[in-house]
Amino acid sequence: MSLTALATVLSLAVAPDFPAILERLRTEQETPGVSAVITRGNQVVFAGGSGLADLQTGREMTPDTVLYAGSLSKILTAVLTLGLVEEGRLRLTEPVPGIGRDTATITVAQLLTHASGLAREGNFGYWFSADFPDGAALTRYLADAELRSLPGASLHYSNVGYGALGLVVERVTGQAYGAALRARVLLPLGMAASGARGPAPDVAAGYTPVGRMIPSRERPFAGVGRQVGQRHLREYHDARAMSPAFGAFTTARDLGRLTRFLLGHGGDAVLSTEMRARMHARQASGWGLGLKVGRYQDRSVARHEGWFAAHRSHLLLDLRDEIGVVVLSNSDSAAPAVIAEALFAAMLAPAPEE
Repeated sequence: MSLTALATVLSLAVAPDFPAILERLRTEQETPGVSAVITRGNQVVFAGGSGLADLQTGREMTPDTVLYAGSLSKILTAVLTLGLVEEGRLRLTEPVPGIGRDTATITVAQLLTHASGLAREGNFGYWFSADFPDGAALTRYLADAELRSLPGASLHYSNVGYGALGLVVERVTGQAYGAALRARVLLPLGMAASGARGPAPDVAAGYTPVGRMIPSRERPFAGVGRQVGQRHLREYHDARAMSPAFGAFTTARDLGRLTRFLLGHGGDAVLSTEMRARMHARQASGWGLGLKVGRYQDRSVARHEGWFAAHRSHLLLDLRDEIGVVVLSNSDSAAPAVIAEALFAAMLAPAPEE
């Protein structure tokens, strides 16, 4: 047996207690339920859940429980957009028409890397009104949008920028965004439980933190529903044309398929390994193509967090050892990045000596 194979066998024999980590942090964060998947290379190292998907029915949280992905939706939109680039139907340097009252042009790459100069949300106020724009309303806003800076000049994280990418996808493919995403990304990657836009079937209930409305009773957040114990339910509202930015639904197991794909395993018909590597590379804005790139301890990582309807999520990719970690949760009290980093650290910890 080679030294590499022996090390693999030994590490599996003394695998970290991932369920205990998940349970401990879920309890500390006062979160009803958490699900997680860890991958390495093309293998699933751990898939599990802790707590409840629904406090009223007692339904358990599992890696197959459906939750809203929040801004992890942007990763799916980036993959879909880059696939069109590889087909020659788009160019990263291609100007996107119909954005901004000024003459400055915004490119596909600038939308992907949050360097367009567009504001984060525009003038919709949907987080409080629950009135999300349809395609026509978003198109009208974009045509008259005042940019915060010249395109390419600085980083401004923008949800409406990814909404604009959804409109680009529809223009190029002639399909609704959700249909294009399902046919070109989700089904080829085996993410059959995922979709571009809710309401999702059998989705986990989402909750406010114990004893707290968000942000207050005087200014209630859109979708705060009836009281359940010391919490309030969070109601889903259709994200409509903003779905490419934060409206998708998924499971931890499906996101595990996505992490393996993003790290170069399978899915060559969706996106080449070379283009996936470009997603991880730092662009002019400091972001990758649909992913935030940076460091964790001494390692290069790519990651993204998500939030929608009290569902919080985190995806973390280690580029050195091809480790992927995804965490989904169903409360605004959750800190899934903390859980993802704890699971990742456990993966990296040296095996104890006999």
